[in-house]
Amino acid sequence: MKRFYLVAAILALTACTPTRYKPLCPPLVHYTAQEERQAAEELRTHPELHELPAMMRDYGNERREMRGDCFPTQ
Repeated sequence: MKRFYLVAAILALTACTPTRYKPLCPPLVHYTAQEERQAAEELRTHPELHELPAMMRDYGNERREMRGDCFPTQ
């Protein structure tokens, strides 16, 4: 009977502890200022590209959201 009360007490105590979730976030790729300038120049020199700039904006938005959700101190 002692075991029953012990197990019941342990279960009651562990049920009250909050569950801490750590988001699964991929590591961010860091680009140098030179790489960013080169990418911007390449996009400017090819005005026929229509989808790539939109995709780059989406990627930038995703990175910004990931920084806020996964890396709140940055």
